[in-house]
Amino acid sequence: MALEILTIKDDEIAQFRETLLHTFGSDADADPGGDEQHRATVALGQSWAAFDGTTIVATAATFNLDISLPGGNALPMAGLTMVTVRPSHRRRGLLRQLMERHLDDARQRSLPVSGLWASEATIYGRFGYGLAAFCEAYSIDNAHALRIADRDFDELQWLDEPKARELLPAIYARAIAERPGALRRSDVWWRERRFAETPWSRGGASKRRHVVARRGSELVGYLAFRQRGKFGDGMPAGSVEIVELLAIDPRAEATLWRFALSVDLFPTVTWWNAPADDSLPWLVDDFRRIKRRRGDNLWLRIEDVPATLERRTYSRDGMLRIGIGATTYELASQGGRAWCSVTQHAPDLELDMPTLGTLFLGCVSATQLARAERIRGTRVALLLADQMFATELAPWCPEVF
Repeated sequence: MALEILTIKDDEIAQFRETLLHTFGSDADADPGGDEQHRATVALGQSWAAFDGTTIVATAATFNLDISLPGGNALPMAGLTMVTVRPSHRRRGLLRQLMERHLDDARQRSLPVSGLWASEATIYGRFGYGLAAFCEAYSIDNAHALRIADRDFDELQWLDEPKARELLPAIYARAIAERPGALRRSDVWWRERRFAETPWSRGGASKRRHVVARRGSELVGYLAFRQRGKFGDGMPAGSVEIVELLAIDPRAEATLWRFALSVDLFPTVTWWNAPADDSLPWLVDDFRRIKRRRGDNLWLRIEDVPATLERRTYSRDGMLRIGIGATTYELASQGGRAWCSVTQHAPDLELDMPTLGTLFLGCVSATQLARAERIRGTRVALLLADQMFATELAPWCPEVF
């Protein structure tokens, strides 16, 4: 029987999600309410499936998202999500067909970039995506033994769930305004994605706890975490599992880390998605206690090069001609504004589309990419690109989508 790629209808959402969850090794009852969450967060017509007869065997969908850029602007992004192919139907071109549906839909709606989190790092480069942000996975044993040097700290306040729903969005918006790659969250996204509690999201740990840092009447940061209780040999051995730690400045960040490292009965602290430039290793007296693993975070495919490159600010004025395949783009930055257009001049730098995705938010310098032969250009042009694309904050997406 021929396989068909179709836009799913409302009454097919349950089967769509069942295929999704099965492929990721879970079951529908682990995510109660997931069908309604799908309806609330995925626009009608932006979920696709491969059908073998009446059975869904592959899935993909698009979130309509916005990400923060250097300088504080936001960029509309087609967030590719829920990509699965049942093991029984691999090697039949289903992934490629679903990717084409996603990208065609994004083009029709004039979205300049597509973004994703990659379940496997080897898949998406061939579709034009480049790694655009890193993260750090922390695991800290005996965290209570770590010390943060005396300094000014903020007050802490415990929030119940209703207060967290009321207060956290405004803190988040301030904290990520200029963090490249961070999602701008709508009210629906907060309700359906950040505050939803299911067996799937909890993974056997507690519900989320929320603590805010307060400076006078101003809320300057928050910690969202779960607890996983445990005792071993009569001693407390529980874990604090950080969901998010976000602050508007270093003082608030240090305040929240001091709290996270000292929760009674929970001497282990983990965070699987800390930003690559997180300050914790430089706050504590013994950074060797922090086990760290670098991971990949957001991936980007830049569809509309001029519109995308013009949207961010650059760290210095200058002009670069960037060759991508047969097309060369002239990028100029002056006084905080940028212009980009196609040119017939020879390029200063030559690279492919995935590499542009890596360079765009400042994830990796042009010089480092050139050493790996991902960019070709003169030393002068590479140095200028390093300076122009550099960012004060490392690119980072605080959540999987």
